[in-house]
Amino acid sequence: EIKNHVSVIILNDPGKGNTVNDENLLLMKACLEKSIASEECRVIVIEGKDGIFSKGMDFSNLLKNESTGITADFTAPYKDVIRLIRNSVKPVIAKVDGQVLAGGMGLALACDMIIATKTSTFGLSEVLFGIIPAYVFPLLVEKIPFKKARYLVLSSRNLTGGEAYDFGIVDELVEPGLIDKAVKRQVKRLLFSSPDALRTAKEYSDRMADSNIDMQLDAAQKQLDELLNDPRNIEAIKDFIDGRKPMWS
Repeated sequence: EIKNHVSVIILNDPGKGNTVNDENLLLMKACLEKSIASEECRVIVIEGKDGIFSKGMDFSNLLKNESTGITADFTAPYKDVIRLIRNSVKPVIAKVDGQVLAGGMGLALACDMIIATKTSTFGLSEVLFGIIPAYVFPLLVEKIPFKKARYLVLSSRNLTGGEAYDFGIVDELVEPGLIDKAVKRQVKRLLFSSPDALRTAKEYSDRMADSNIDMQLDAAQKQLDELLNDPRNIEAIKDFIDGRKPMWS
């Protein structure tokens, strides 16, 4: 919905963990493109529903594609959405009130700001079932030091909202029940700001940081496609879905 200069995109399938697949990623891409192109929209807010932001990849959708092999077309929709969020000329806020896991972390980290509640949880669990958060890592190292990012990937530990704030992942931490007020306050400040200045600030900061995020996302796609075509990792994902430990555990 675009209203009062703000586009709100809600991930609205919490029963399935707001996981991402080719169908809802194409829908999300369309919403983002509409928001970025709209003269009415000046700020974009992405949020989940009912205590879940996103748990990342839809494994059931992955396994449907197993027999034909995982091609670049399978991971391209996620890359397209991440790139749209990250490179949006308009500020994008992740409103996090609940769980953010794996690929869901990529959606949040691609945003310019993450506002979260203290009861939210963040985690990168991919190494447990044989893959890595390839798309997430370049976005993570834009926010926190390289070694801290690698620690989170290797440890596969979950972080509380407070710990994610201490790491530098979360930009603003609020008590449960106060996140709507915090997001509205930030949106109000952005709407008082010059749209041209905000766009220029994003472009200028990328130049100053010599950002090569597009090249990194392309490399991430190649790496993830390779891992998803390894039969051992597919078996580990099936074990994970069925509640069994993979062979290496």
